[in-house]
Amino acid sequence: MEDDTDTEAYYDQEGPIGQGVGLEDACPHDLDIEPVNEREVMNIEEEGELNNSGTTRKRGTVYCRKLTMLPPGEKLNVEFDEDGNAIGPHASLFSFFLGQQVRNKSVCPVQVKGWDEYTSETLDHLWACIKEKCSFDDPEYRRESVMKHAQRLFRDARSKLKRKYFNDTRLKTKEERLKNKPSEMTKIEWKFLVDHWSDEKFKEKSKKASESRAHQKMPHYNGTKSFARLRQEIRQKNEGKCSRVDVLVASRTRKSKKAVNVLALEKNTLVVDEIKKLKEQRDQGLNDKTDEQIFQDVLGKDTHGYLRAYGPGKSITQHFKVKPSRLDLSQELIEVKKKADQLIEEARKDAENARMEAEKAKKEAEAIRNDVDRKIEQNNAIWEKKFHQLMNFIKGGTYSNDDVSGNESSS
Repeated sequence: MEDDTDTEAYYDQEGPIGQGVGLEDACPHDLDIEPVNEREVMNIEEEGELNNSGTTRKRGTVYCRKLTMLPPGEKLNVEFDEDGNAIGPHASLFSFFLGQQVRNKSVCPVQVKGWDEYTSETLDHLWACIKEKCSFDDPEYRRESVMKHAQRLFRDARSKLKRKYFNDTRLKTKEERLKNKPSEMTKIEWKFLVDHWSDEKFKEKSKKASESRAHQKMPHYNGTKSFARLRQEIRQKNEGKCSRVDVLVASRTRKSKKAVNVLALEKNTLVVDEIKKLKEQRDQGLNDKTDEQIFQDVLGKDTHGYLRAYGPGKSITQHFKVKPSRLDLSQELIEVKKKADQLIEEARKDAENARMEAEKAKKEAEAIRNDVDRKIEQNNAIWEKKFHQLMNFIKGGTYSNDDVSGNESSS
């Protein structure tokens, strides 16, 4: 009879390490959605190693040795972006380590229905385990964002566990599901989860969530890379600039030959091509649309508080600085302000042109006045000379016709 208190131990070449985790679980909330059905799956061969029996060798338990083998006192320094998401060279390893912690039964017990059921003592213990291996610029300030990340990893781990061991279509009854126990769990722990997942209220909630998930038509192809890390890479390439258009193009461009949903792939390809076309037209001067305008022209306006092509950490209200219900009004105000700025700029240019014309007219008038004054001065000199000749004639009685004619000709 199996002992309910025994759990599977994990070992590597150095000895026991703790609870293992699959590499694909490092950040499962970033994985692509599952195909809708077999007809919509593009069957593309993927290279893999084969063992002696001719079957594909599956990936085994993966360990976070870089952290578990850190010398005493040495920690992993974790950086964050403006939204509180881990970035930098250690972001992937940090997410991997955090995923291990929420799966570690000694840190986060299995027998809870959800994250909210964990006591403050349990969360404090989790935080202490995280700080033991990781360092932050401001630990108390970063705790909230780190715990939100841990909550997402916990939720996704539960989802994957349920999909693999509970939702198996070959299992028809609750008894069969109870027998399909993960090796790292005790019977008591697994029975708790099976009872929870079999509850009618939970099944109704799960059904609604699945229906909502099915509405997603454009899955990303980031794999385990978070959107925060993707934005950081884009900024490094674009001299610090990164828009949602950049993120959407990068995350919806297929990078591998793994099987994906054909309909979703077609949708992603059409959207990416349309965005690239509008950006090329802007570069050629055929439109003056911003990246946000291009995004909305292709995909429509954002609604319901969810900010598309950004990932967790920011809502529509935080991104646009306005509530979703007032987003249209805000966009109209932006357009009105833009037109007003254009009119002001045109008025400024007209005023500048008028000033320059006035300056030109003033200079021309000044030149004409100077020319008139010069001619008047010349005429005054001529008449003054004639006056002196006339006075000399009256006094001396002599008057030269040559002088007169000369004076007249000179005048």
